[in-house]
Amino acid sequence: MKISDYNNLDIKKQENLTSKFQSIKGNNVNFNCNVLNDNFYLDTHNYYPITEEMFTFSELFMWGDTLKYDNFYKKDFIDNFNINKKNFKSFSNTFILGSSAQDNYYRNIISFLPRIFYTDKKKINIAVHRNTPNKLRNFIKIICNKNQIETKFIFLDDGFYKFKNSQIPQFLNQNNSIKILNNLASNKNDNKKKVYISRQNCNYRNLINENDILSFLSKLNFQIVDLNNFSIPDQIDLFSSAETIISSTGSGLVNTVFCQKGTKIIEITPKYNHKYEDIFKNRYSSIAKILGLDYFSLEADSINVDNSKSRRTIIPQIYNESNYFKDLIVKVQKLKNILNFNN
Repeated sequence: MKISDYNNLDIKKQENLTSKFQSIKGNNVNFNCNVLNDNFYLDTHNYYPITEEMFTFSELFMWGDTLKYDNFYKKDFIDNFNINKKNFKSFSNTFILGSSAQDNYYRNIISFLPRIFYTDKKKINIAVHRNTPNKLRNFIKIICNKNQIETKFIFLDDGFYKFKNSQIPQFLNQNNSIKILNNLASNKNDNKKKVYISRQNCNYRNLINENDILSFLSKLNFQIVDLNNFSIPDQIDLFSSAETIISSTGSGLVNTVFCQKGTKIIEITPKYNHKYEDIFKNRYSSIAKILGLDYFSLEADSINVDNSKSRRTIIPQIYNESNYFKDLIVKVQKLKNILNFNN
């Protein structure tokens, strides 16, 4: 039995498909979202629902690299899926929020979190991956409590599951996700801060000459922070009250979705040499463009770093050739020029 993919027009025209979806206007947001209400299967890496009739809806449920979805339509996958689906663990009456199996903060914030606003129920079981960090779990609870929604988490491991009488909201486009998230920082602080984000506790893209930078940033009253020590509400407060943010590229910069218009963002980046790196190259500049932030990209030199933990989870060729997985040395004068610091 093959998989059939239906687009938005099909859903609107065919009653058997229309009946599976509910259009919900989110809590405190202006964008409607299509929510699948049905019996379906999905895996905890892609969260790509397949109904009992073997229907999929790629226009609604694709996110990130779209090439990864090609596998769902290959004969080997379909044959294996049909053999094993009767053995998938099952849950009922569940709201699938989902989260990154790799605990990727960028993906958790941009792709998954905005969907929490699209439930019309006051009591829900929320399905997330077991790797979801406590910070994100606590923040989801804060959002639900604010909207008077009683919640219970269901934790999923790697693999496929079946959900009965359950709901999964579509993945929102980037513009809408960013605007929804920016609304979370509506109570913005007038006390403008200058913030430097240190990555010294990270596996790569650490600044080798960070001390040289800190010596003059301290004269400009920059606050030096490690975001690992901040809850998500505290990160929202920090970024929404900042006038300048400096950081090596990394998931922490996704918090720029909480910045006010005109905030200066200086992203220290490696030199990108490959097409597949475009997803990293344009990630935060696109957020800045949508929100009207004053964005600068400062290219740094790269230094090899040997991290055995990271090496195990990254394709060897990419790990070896991409500067994204190396440490950085930034030319201090370039940073001073952007900040108009001449001392």
